[in-house]
Amino acid sequence: MSSSIGYSYCAAHDDYFVNDKEREHHIQRSKDHPQCHICDRRFLNLHTLRKHFVIAVGHHYCEECRRHFKTTEGLEYHLDCVHRSGDDSDDEDDDYPPNYQSVEDDDWEDERGLECYPDGVPAERLAHKRYADDDNSWEAWDGFDFEDEEDLADPVTQDNEESDEEEEDEENLTHQFVCPMCEEGECAAICATRCGHLFCAPCITAAFKHTHECPICDETGEVSDLRRIYVAASDE
Repeated sequence: MSSSIGYSYCAAHDDYFVNDKEREHHIQRSKDHPQCHICDRRFLNLHTLRKHFVIAVGHHYCEECRRHFKTTEGLEYHLDCVHRSGDDSDDEDDDYPPNYQSVEDDDWEDERGLECYPDGVPAERLAHKRYADDDNSWEAWDGFDFEDEEDLADPVTQDNEESDEEEEDEENLTHQFVCPMCEEGECAAICATRCGHLFCAPCITAAFKHTHECPICDETGEVSDLRRIYVAASDE
């Protein structure tokens, strides 16, 4: 008797596997999947790899700028000056170059970070960091199998008139779904749980990572169980 079709999907090879364990074995053996040279591990896609850089101990990575730093202090200094300080903040570092993205020598940020944090970065700032033996089941989730968030948008058709009409329809459809957790009406991605409830991807991912239960019915679930869906309305 032939085996049943699996539910673990590899977009890079357009292939299904019996389970996440089999797909993980395939990923580690394939050079088509992006690699973290620090951990000597490969990941499902670049999005998962970048998330790994952010939350793994020993990695100093700014997700927004997609830049690596040599020290935790250097990254923290960068985050403080570039991403956490407002335009009207008096604490903004006057020595921080306005064209920081074009600066080739990254060592100066690490040096300034060590000056600002001589006792190390506060533990609460690093609460999101995980060790290799922590629960990293989120890595198996294939709901975000894309490079950038804008890749989630539907492709634009060549016909300008049809494109305008579709954009109008999409805007109306967006407001028909409201995530029951964040109550936001504009969701880049909508996911369905095994129990059939819908949430925006960031909310339900965070919920499953912390409670492993559906926020509505308390049905057990894992991040790898989630599937992205596309909401459409019938013509009236």
